[in-house]
Amino acid sequence: MFSGIIERQARLVKKKRRGKHLTLTFQTIAMERPLKRGESVSINGVCLTAAGRPNRNRFSVEIVPETFEQTTLGRLRHGEKVNLERSLKWGERIGGHFVLGHVDGVGQIVQRRVHGKSIALQIDAPWSVLQHLVPKGSIAIDGVSFTLQKLSGRRFTVAVVPHTARNTTLGEKKQRELVNLEADVIAKHLARLIDPPRSYAAELT
Repeated sequence: MFSGIIERQARLVKKKRRGKHLTLTFQTIAMERPLKRGESVSINGVCLTAAGRPNRNRFSVEIVPETFEQTTLGRLRHGEKVNLERSLKWGERIGGHFVLGHVDGVGQIVQRRVHGKSIALQIDAPWSVLQHLVPKGSIAIDGVSFTLQKLSGRRFTVAVVPHTARNTTLGEKKQRELVNLEADVIAKHLARLIDPPRSYAAELT
């Protein structure tokens, strides 16, 4: 589990396909404590597992077909930056909201407006995400925790404050680029409890 508060950025330095699996290797500024093999890490909002022999500057993750089909990770280019967050430790403060790293859908930036030092992003999202959004609610965009400013039709708007723009990839995102989206897990569980899918409800009766 994560909080949507990005610790650092990393760059993709190697991309290797093995059968149906994809191995991505990232380079980052030296970490005080290197990732351990098997440790969970969020890459652009996708929960993955450190593989190989990670060190203070470099680590690899393995991606299965479903992940690169349902997220933007399969589209990453060599040298491209990503957002990185380690999993939460028990007892730590949660600066954002609970983020599982299970992407609900891919959205597209349809408008980017600069307001002083902040940036307003309007994103077109699929129904799998929209059905769980509420004004002033939470959403994770490429792993970054945001509060919804506006929700209208298939689109929603968030404000990227200067600190977030400087320390995550969202400050450099342009119109038409794709982003990973994860709706608030609490909203998803409530929706299922209140109105479970018909197929699931039938199994319970």
